[in-house]
Amino acid sequence: MDEVVKGLIENEHVLVVATICTETVEYARKIHDTWPTATAAMGRVIAGSVLLASTLKDKQKIMIQIKGDGPLSEVVAEADSFYRVRAYVKRPHIYMGLKNEKIDVGRGVGKGFLNVIRDLGLREYYQSSVALQTGEIARDLAYYLNVSEQIPSAVSLGVYVEPDNSVKAAGGFMIQTMPETRAEIVDFLERKLSQTQSTSSMILQGMDSLQILEEVVGLPIEVLQRGTVTYFCPCTKDRVINAIVTLGREEIQKMIEEGKTVDVECYFCKKKYEVTVEELKILLREI
Repeated sequence: MDEVVKGLIENEHVLVVATICTETVEYARKIHDTWPTATAAMGRVIAGSVLLASTLKDKQKIMIQIKGDGPLSEVVAEADSFYRVRAYVKRPHIYMGLKNEKIDVGRGVGKGFLNVIRDLGLREYYQSSVALQTGEIARDLAYYLNVSEQIPSAVSLGVYVEPDNSVKAAGGFMIQTMPETRAEIVDFLERKLSQTQSTSSMILQGMDSLQILEEVVGLPIEVLQRGTVTYFCPCTKDRVINAIVTLGREEIQKMIEEGKTVDVECYFCKKKYEVTVEELKILLREI
């Protein structure tokens, strides 16, 4: 079962979060039929969205969008405060080979921007963007947190893909210091992080999320929250209808005149919906 653990280093002002989301990333891989580079990129963004979701309040959502000039083009993941996640990659059939014995996600992503969109349950969304630093996702996300949100952060994300393309390990961790954090603790954590093994390696060794945090920081942790990570897409036919309404009466009339059923496929879960001409006529009368 995929999980997330959020806590504080005992007696210190340091937030720590870790997630293992192997099953969720494997489920997403099967939905989107991704090849290794696309799988690794999507898995890292999924893990990153879970880490950021740990900072949300009830019924809030957060979306990470990676847009680059590399062959993957776009990678998106959305997570809510209940750690329900959905994701997609625009070009799923991409494999760029290895770099330093790891999947070359940076070359797959290329140069571009990392966008973070927050739905705080208000009428408007809050969006902020930073230029991609490496395209490897983790460092880009840490850069966003440090620059855009001005929260000193360290982020590690990892996805291990088997030769048969299945996901054997996926997850990540995030460490955030606060203004009250002692300088000695910051220095200690920097030294520890420089010696830390990869997230995917720790998952492959059988560590759970709390054990990963304990391994990384080397200090006792006070657990604040535990959660379960699941893949969930809330798409419905009603949402499809509402999206068609936004096209306007003129465009809907054109669809009716063409006399064809409108076929819509959800980006996130690949579920298909049909809207018949008769349904379009009813819709046109109601708006």
